[in-house]
Amino acid sequence: MKAYHNGLGGGENARPEALPGAKKPSFVLSYGGGEIWFEHLDGMGPHTELVLDKLQRESRSFLLPSRPAQIGFVLTETCVTQALADEIAALLCGGQKPFRRVCFIGTDWKTRRMLRDALQNRARFALAFIDDFEQAKAWLVSEAMP
Repeated sequence: MKAYHNGLGGGENARPEALPGAKKPSFVLSYGGGEIWFEHLDGMGPHTELVLDKLQRESRSFLLPSRPAQIGFVLTETCVTQALADEIAALLCGGQKPFRRVCFIGTDWKTRRMLRDALQNRARFALAFIDDFEQAKAWLVSEAMP
């Protein structure tokens, strides 16, 4: 299933390990008096195995109790499959760490529906789908719960 392509152009023919998202680090960002973990899974096109590998490696960091309870998944220019949606849901809802706010950045309506379905009746956090990175940062550190 294709999701939010945003002009990747040639991503299917590029060496997967050379794609921008494969090397882009995920990190903690201090913003607006709070901290946010940004999980960068963007720019990896249809290479689901590469995305899943990166997610598994980096989940060791964002699941640590000392990491922020607000997390943004940047998915622009990455094809989100059901396997990826299910893995994200399992990590977020597996009980290892309570998250307060989760935002998915750069998703189309099909991807949003897939992620909502994977999280349905499991998520114990506020959830948003926002395309603008600055708006996503502001929402993630805001105090008002929806």
